[in-house]
Amino acid sequence: MAVETDLLRTFTTVARTGSFTATGRELGFVQSTVTGHVQALERHLGVRLFDRLPSGAVLTDAGIRLLSYANQLLDLEGRLASEVPARDGRPSGRVRLVAPESVCAYRLPAALGKLRLLAPQIRLSLAPGGTAQALQAVRAGAAEAALLLEPDMAVADLHLEPLGAEELTVVAGPDLDLPAGTVTWAQLAEHDVLLLEEGCSYSDQVARSLFVVGQPDFRRVRFGSIEAVKRCVAAGLGWAVLPTATATAELQAGALIAVPGPLPPAPTVYLATHPDRTLSAGTTLVLDQLRALWNPGSQQEP
Repeated sequence: MAVETDLLRTFTTVARTGSFTATGRELGFVQSTVTGHVQALERHLGVRLFDRLPSGAVLTDAGIRLLSYANQLLDLEGRLASEVPARDGRPSGRVRLVAPESVCAYRLPAALGKLRLLAPQIRLSLAPGGTAQALQAVRAGAAEAALLLEPDMAVADLHLEPLGAEELTVVAGPDLDLPAGTVTWAQLAEHDVLLLEEGCSYSDQVARSLFVVGQPDFRRVRFGSIEAVKRCVAAGLGWAVLPTATATAELQAGALIAVPGPLPPAPTVYLATHPDRTLSAGTTLVLDQLRALWNPGSQQEP
């Protein structure tokens, strides 16, 4: 019996995320489906592929051996689908993209919705991920491309293309008791700051700046999502530094206010691709649409 590629896709995603739940979210499955896929693959091969530990799913020796073959097979499947032209000659095939949560939620939907209308034959898979996760996905062939949000970055084995800067804003609730006019780090340090999880470049820089001016640790609170940060800031629980694009609606509605004050350097948006991979016509079109988000004059029609 041949191994179905859907089982291999689930397997490689669990291997990358270390979580059956996260895999289900990324692939659009309920957790029981992810478990069923892995169990079916284990029955077919006659070996255990993961150890289910409290810290997450960890590859066994057999799983490690399978991972390389699985990635090669899935890459070949993607190339077959994308490099064999559609009947009408338009770009087609699967394109997998990893990007930060803020970019996934606030930058990409409109552009990728337009892409769906322009090239419906392209099957786009979008997954949120931080810098380390995104780089690993591109290196392993689990994604054709990734977007990174870092102040300055270089890696030796991948191609990084800077697309533009992501503007930041200090945001607060209308009732937060801040001084009038431009505020300083020391003045902001007197109030709780709501930060994203460690590893977010601009949140980490804000934390360092507040530490330098003597802010106590208990005033720095970490959250797992931008939506949670915005809701808590709007409720008056503190202030935050966020990409301006993520708070535009709340700023326009008056739920949040922009505070004139210090900011970390605006992070650069980098497009990461693997130099040894041949980009299909579908992937090239997706990358052009991404470039157009920060450089509208670069957009091309399929």
